[in-house]
Amino acid sequence: MFIKINLTTKKNYPRKFPINLKDLEAAVKSCYLGLGTPYQPIPIDNFVSLGDNQFPAIPAKAKISIKLCPENEDDFLYKLSDPKLVCCKVKNVDRKFNDKDRIAKGYWKKIFNCDSKYIFSAPEGTLFISPNKEGKCSISTRKKFPNTIVAYSIMFSLIIEHKDGYKRRYYFILDPVVEIRSNPR
Repeated sequence: MFIKINLTTKKNYPRKFPINLKDLEAAVKSCYLGLGTPYQPIPIDNFVSLGDNQFPAIPAKAKISIKLCPENEDDFLYKLSDPKLVCCKVKNVDRKFNDKDRIAKGYWKKIFNCDSKYIFSAPEGTLFISPNKEGKCSISTRKKFPNTIVAYSIMFSLIIEHKDGYKRRYYFILDPVVEIRSNPR
Protein backbone atom coordinates (compact mmCIF):
# COMPACT_ATOMS: atom_id res chain seq x y z
CA MET A 1 0.00 0.00 0.00
CA PHE A 2 1.20 3.54 -0.50
CA ILE A 3 0.18 7.11 0.19
CA LYS A 4 -0.05 9.04 -3.07
CA ILE A 5 0.47 12.79 -2.89
CA ASN A 6 -0.32 14.72 -6.05
CA LEU A 7 0.93 18.28 -6.29
CA THR A 8 -0.49 19.96 -9.38
CA THR A 9 0.78 23.33 -10.58
CA LYS A 10 1.61 23.94 -14.22
CA LYS A 11 3.10 20.46 -14.01
CA ASN A 12 1.95 17.40 -12.12
CA TYR A 13 4.29 16.13 -9.39
CA PRO A 14 2.95 12.81 -8.12
CA ARG A 15 4.79 11.32 -5.16
CA LYS A 16 4.30 7.80 -3.83
CA PHE A 17 5.31 6.86 -0.31
CA PRO A 18 5.14 3.08 0.21
CA ILE A 19 3.91 1.81 3.57
CA ASN A 20 5.37 -1.51 4.64
CA LEU A 21 2.04 -3.12 5.58
CA LYS A 22 3.57 -6.49 6.41
CA ASP A 23 6.00 -5.07 8.98
CA LEU A 24 3.40 -2.62 10.32
CA GLU A 25 0.92 -5.44 10.89
CA ALA A 26 3.61 -7.62 12.55
CA ALA A 27 4.64 -4.76 14.85
CA VAL A 28 1.04 -4.02 15.88
CA LYS A 29 0.43 -7.69 16.64
CA SER A 30 3.59 -8.12 18.73
CA CYS A 31 4.31 -4.71 20.32
CA TYR A 32 2.54 -1.93 22.18
CA LEU A 33 3.14 0.91 19.73
CA GLY A 34 0.32 3.02 21.14
CA LEU A 35 -3.44 2.95 21.54
CA GLY A 36 -4.14 3.14 17.82
CA THR A 37 -7.31 5.15 18.35
CA PRO A 38 -8.39 8.35 16.56
CA TYR A 39 -7.45 10.21 19.75
CA GLN A 40 -4.01 8.59 19.95
CA PRO A 41 -3.03 7.15 16.53
CA ILE A 42 0.14 5.11 16.07
CA PRO A 43 2.98 7.05 14.36
CA ILE A 44 4.10 5.21 11.20
CA ASP A 45 7.09 7.27 10.10
CA ASN A 46 9.35 4.19 10.53
CA PHE A 47 7.11 2.12 8.22
CA VAL A 48 7.02 4.62 5.32
CA SER A 49 9.71 4.57 2.65
CA LEU A 50 10.65 7.96 1.25
CA GLY A 51 13.15 6.58 -1.27
CA ASP A 52 14.13 9.32 -3.70
CA ASN A 53 10.89 11.16 -3.01
CA GLN A 54 10.76 14.11 -0.70
CA PHE A 55 7.71 15.83 0.65
CA PRO A 56 7.50 18.71 -1.81
CA ALA A 57 7.50 22.41 -0.93
CA ILE A 58 4.08 23.73 -1.87
CA PRO A 59 3.95 26.74 -4.22
CA ALA A 60 1.20 29.25 -5.02
CA LYS A 61 -1.73 28.19 -7.22
CA ALA A 62 -1.18 24.49 -6.47
CA LYS A 63 -3.68 21.72 -5.88
CA ILE A 64 -2.66 19.08 -3.36
CA SER A 65 -4.46 15.76 -3.13
CA ILE A 66 -3.67 12.81 -0.87
CA LYS A 67 -5.02 9.29 -1.31
CA LEU A 68 -4.34 5.72 -0.14
CA CYS A 69 -3.65 3.29 -2.99
CA PRO A 70 -2.89 -0.45 -3.29
CA GLU A 71 0.46 -1.58 -4.69
CA ASN A 72 -1.48 -3.49 -7.35
CA GLU A 73 -5.12 -4.34 -8.07
CA ASP A 74 -4.94 -7.83 -6.49
CA ASP A 75 -3.15 -6.75 -3.31
CA PHE A 76 -4.68 -9.26 -0.88
CA LEU A 77 -3.37 -7.62 2.30
CA TYR A 78 -4.66 -4.22 1.14
CA LYS A 79 -8.20 -5.53 0.56
CA LEU A 80 -8.19 -7.54 3.78
CA SER A 81 -7.10 -4.56 5.89
CA ASP A 82 -9.91 -2.27 4.58
CA PRO A 83 -7.81 0.94 4.63
CA LYS A 84 -9.61 4.25 5.09
CA LEU A 85 -8.16 7.74 4.81
CA VAL A 86 -9.56 9.49 7.90
CA CYS A 87 -8.30 13.06 7.48
CA CYS A 88 -5.36 15.32 6.91
CA LYS A 89 -4.46 17.95 9.50
CA VAL A 90 -2.41 21.09 8.89
CA LYS A 91 -0.75 23.13 11.66
CA ASN A 92 1.30 26.28 11.29
CA VAL A 93 4.67 25.60 12.96
CA ASP A 94 6.40 28.70 11.60
CA ARG A 95 8.18 30.62 14.33
CA LYS A 96 7.12 34.03 12.92
CA PHE A 97 3.47 32.98 13.21
CA ASN A 98 3.66 31.25 16.59
CA ASP A 99 5.77 33.94 18.30
CA LYS A 100 2.77 36.27 17.95
CA ASP A 101 1.13 34.09 20.66
CA ARG A 102 -2.31 34.11 19.13
CA ILE A 103 -4.54 32.04 16.93
CA ALA A 104 -5.36 34.19 13.91
CA LYS A 105 -9.00 33.77 13.02
CA GLY A 106 -9.37 33.20 9.28
CA TYR A 107 -5.60 32.80 8.84
CA TRP A 108 -5.87 29.65 6.70
CA LYS A 109 -8.09 31.46 4.17
CA LYS A 110 -5.08 33.64 3.30
CA ILE A 111 -3.09 30.54 2.25
CA PHE A 112 -5.65 27.98 1.08
CA ASN A 113 -8.98 27.99 -0.69
CA CYS A 114 -11.05 26.76 2.25
CA ASP A 115 -14.46 26.99 0.54
CA SER A 116 -15.30 23.30 0.71
CA LYS A 117 -17.51 21.23 2.96
CA TYR A 118 -14.49 18.92 3.41
CA ILE A 119 -12.28 21.64 5.00
CA PHE A 120 -12.70 22.84 8.60
CA SER A 121 -10.63 25.27 10.67
CA ALA A 122 -10.73 24.32 14.36
CA PRO A 123 -10.73 26.96 17.12
CA GLU A 124 -7.24 25.92 18.28
CA GLY A 125 -5.77 26.68 14.84
CA THR A 126 -5.64 23.26 13.15
CA LEU A 127 -6.98 22.96 9.61
CA PHE A 128 -8.76 19.63 9.02
CA ILE A 129 -9.33 18.18 5.54
CA SER A 130 -11.63 15.18 5.28
CA PRO A 131 -11.74 12.86 2.27
CA ASN A 132 -14.16 13.65 -0.55
CA LYS A 133 -16.38 11.07 -2.27
CA GLU A 134 -13.36 9.74 -4.24
CA GLY A 135 -11.47 9.10 -0.97
CA LYS A 136 -9.01 11.99 -1.50
CA CYS A 137 -8.10 14.83 0.82
CA SER A 138 -7.75 17.84 -1.50
CA ILE A 139 -6.95 21.52 -1.03
CA SER A 140 -5.58 24.37 -3.19
CA THR A 141 -3.20 27.22 -2.38
CA ARG A 142 -4.02 30.81 -3.25
CA LYS A 143 -2.27 32.92 -5.87
CA LYS A 144 -0.37 34.92 -3.21
CA PHE A 145 0.07 34.25 0.48
CA PRO A 146 2.62 34.68 3.28
CA ASN A 147 5.46 32.13 3.21
CA THR A 148 5.16 29.74 6.13
CA ILE A 149 6.17 26.33 7.42
CA VAL A 150 3.46 23.84 8.24
CA ALA A 151 3.29 20.39 9.73
CA TYR A 152 0.66 18.19 8.22
CA SER A 153 -0.56 14.83 9.35
CA ILE A 154 -2.11 12.08 7.29
CA MET A 155 -4.37 9.87 9.43
CA PHE A 156 -5.70 6.57 8.15
CA SER A 157 -7.05 3.34 9.60
CA LEU A 158 -6.65 -0.38 8.91
CA ILE A 159 -8.29 -3.52 10.22
CA ILE A 160 -5.75 -5.93 11.69
CA GLU A 161 -6.69 -9.50 12.56
CA HIS A 162 -5.04 -11.06 15.60
CA LYS A 163 -4.23 -14.77 16.11
CA ASP A 164 -7.46 -15.49 17.97
CA GLY A 165 -9.51 -14.17 15.03
CA TYR A 166 -10.22 -10.87 16.79
CA LYS A 167 -10.30 -8.00 14.28
CA ARG A 168 -9.77 -4.40 15.30
CA ARG A 169 -9.55 -1.13 13.41
CA TYR A 170 -6.32 0.70 14.25
CA TYR A 171 -5.56 4.33 13.46
CA PHE A 172 -2.16 5.49 12.19
CA ILE A 173 -0.56 8.86 11.49
CA LEU A 174 2.28 10.20 9.33
CA ASP A 175 3.64 13.65 10.33
CA PRO A 176 5.97 15.38 7.83
CA VAL A 177 6.86 19.09 7.94
CA VAL A 178 6.76 21.07 4.69
CA GLU A 179 7.38 24.64 3.54
CA ILE A 180 4.69 26.62 1.73
CA ARG A 181 6.03 29.45 -0.43
CA SER A 182 4.15 32.07 -2.40
CA ASN A 183 7.27 32.87 -4.42
CA PRO A 184 9.60 30.01 -5.46
CA ARG A 185 13.28 30.37 -4.58
